[in-house]
Amino acid sequence: MATESDESVLGGSTSAERRRAVLEKLNPLEMPIRFQLGLLGIVGFVLLPTQLYPDQMGRPTNLLFLMMFAMSWDVVSGYTGQLSFGHAFFFAVGGYTSAILDLQHGITPVIGIPVGMLLAGVGGLLIGIPALRLRGPYLSLVTLIIPIILAKLFTLFNNSLPVLAPEGLGGRNGPGLPTQLFGIDGSGAVLELAEGYSGIQQTALANYYLALGLMLLILVVLLAVTRSSAGDVFTAIREDEDAVAAAGLDASRFKLFAFVLSAVVGGLAGAVWVHTVQTPSPLGILGQDDIQTSIDVIIMSILGGTGTIVGPIIGAVVFALSAVVVGGLSDVIIPVADVAVADLRPLPLLAAAMATLVFAPGGVLRANIRLGRRILASARGDEYEGEPIGGGDSALGQIIEKYRAELREIIDERR
Repeated sequence: MATESDESVLGGSTSAERRRAVLEKLNPLEMPIRFQLGLLGIVGFVLLPTQLYPDQMGRPTNLLFLMMFAMSWDVVSGYTGQLSFGHAFFFAVGGYTSAILDLQHGITPVIGIPVGMLLAGVGGLLIGIPALRLRGPYLSLVTLIIPIILAKLFTLFNNSLPVLAPEGLGGRNGPGLPTQLFGIDGSGAVLELAEGYSGIQQTALANYYLALGLMLLILVVLLAVTRSSAGDVFTAIREDEDAVAAAGLDASRFKLFAFVLSAVVGGLAGAVWVHTVQTPSPLGILGQDDIQTSIDVIIMSILGGTGTIVGPIIGAVVFALSAVVVGGLSDVIIPVADVAVADLRPLPLLAAAMATLVFAPGGVLRANIRLGRRILASARGDEYEGEPIGGGDSALGQIIEKYRAELREIIDERR
């Protein structure tokens, strides 16, 4: 029988030593500065409701769902490099499924939300299967077409969809207002609150903290996956899929897993969203709104940094803050064009995304990490040498570098 003194096959450390190592890593005082800043950011989100009125909590709550949405996109597009232009499809499937089950079949959101998440995962499987054979623009075209087909189905079955949605999908107006998880009039599916101002405040706080808790849960799960060996394979697929195949790994399975995981997370966010935010149509998913939403998510990830999971969170914050700042400049007129700055939306944000691509292609997160390391190295009197590009020091990274070196040798011999 193994004891705490027994050595682990991982690094030869004992169980007690591994526990101490984990506790040291979880100690905020021992964490790297970027982790400490991340914890401060989480504390800021926890305390945010203390600085706002109840009727101002809608935007922060929506922002948290946008973060979840952006993180789910980053799993499949940022890590594996499979660019998706129709990621709102998964959000829509989760939201519409749970809303219709609630409104037309009388199924409580407590059950409808997992069902919506499951169907979104099935949608990810159906889209991911073509990804096994397609690359580059061909895959992007598939992800762009499928949400358009879904939008047409919503219009076609506007009034009735036998068995599944007897009262129809609702078209551009959505299926209606589903039951909220937290209600001030006794209608909440999970928690019933008293009427009055205090009830409204409690509802707003409950919705916000539910979204915050779900966002943190998704963050932890996605970080665990992408920091594991599966995450190394995801990154290797993005860098050089042929090298992954040469290493004896089935890249197709990992690509499919990334699509399904991304779809499940997006579907979960969409399903919970419709039961916490009073709207008849999940994220305005129809027609151009769907495409615009998917593009907004891409912009958020570019701003923060793709292939990081945390980067899209930062990008979503920048996205939201820029929208508030630009929207508040309605009285500022550009002299030559005679146009208010607020009317230029979303041009300032698109310009910021273009600038990020040119001057900080890794995103705001990586740029600031490099800047911080350069400052710390300068303070210590050391020279900052930068970071390795590509797979890094992982086993797959070494395989990629070896594979590339062999290709260069073959090319040189044929010259």
